[in-house]
Amino acid sequence: MRRDSIGQEAGECELYFLAGLATAPTFMEKLRTEMLTSMTDGRLVRSELLFPYGDWSRAVLPQLWEIRSDMRLRPERVTKSVGGNRALEAIRRQRALSPNRTASATTILIGHSGGGIAAVHAGQLLLEQGLSSACFVVTVGSPRCRIPHRLRPNTLSIHVAGRRGKRSLTKRKSPDLVSRLGTHGGWTLRSASMNGETEARRSFPLWNRDKHAPSTVIAVPIVGGHADYFRERSPYVDTNGKSNLEVTMDVILGWLSRRNQTSE
Repeated sequence: MRRDSIGQEAGECELYFLAGLATAPTFMEKLRTEMLTSMTDGRLVRSELLFPYGDWSRAVLPQLWEIRSDMRLRPERVTKSVGGNRALEAIRRQRALSPNRTASATTILIGHSGGGIAAVHAGQLLLEQGLSSACFVVTVGSPRCRIPHRLRPNTLSIHVAGRRGKRSLTKRKSPDLVSRLGTHGGWTLRSASMNGETEARRSFPLWNRDKHAPSTVIAVPIVGGHADYFRERSPYVDTNGKSNLEVTMDVILGWLSRRNQTSE
């Protein structure tokens, strides 16, 4: 695990990066170091890479089963999350190493692929247990999962933008297939009145595909697909000279800045 502690003048903030399936140990390290350099508006006290399902040294099949199980959890069953609880315990251990940490720290969780699911669940557990005063979650190329209501306003989902075909005027679906797995949906009871009367006569279930969706979903125009959000060298550079890492990071930092202004 890579970690840093940095003291700055404003409020305290802790930043965690959660990797997904069979990930290389340094896959998110460049994003972590660049984020540390860019975040100058708060006192960043802790930064660490987490592997809630293990890295590439662990067998893939058990990781797949754990991610699949977590992906299907309803919000009220987040306490059963495998990746969420592992991330929570890792955060607890690191906090124990910083005895001067204040209770007002803001927690930012950034997860790639299956790590995004663990980030959502860990964020909810931190809030439910009173372990963070505020929590912001960013999922990057992650399968869809049901976001708990309390976290929805502070959750950003990022996926690769679909590309317009040469013979088509409409954009195709995202080439990141992983981000198209799962669901944010849920059943909602819809009331219907008879003969125009205001009094509801009957209720029936209606599937709402966005019932548990994050408040913000952004498609990023990067080069490549699921494994390429954090690439920084050619050929992963756009026509403006910006690397995939820069494009992805700009979206994350811009969203965090807007959320910070909204919460003030």
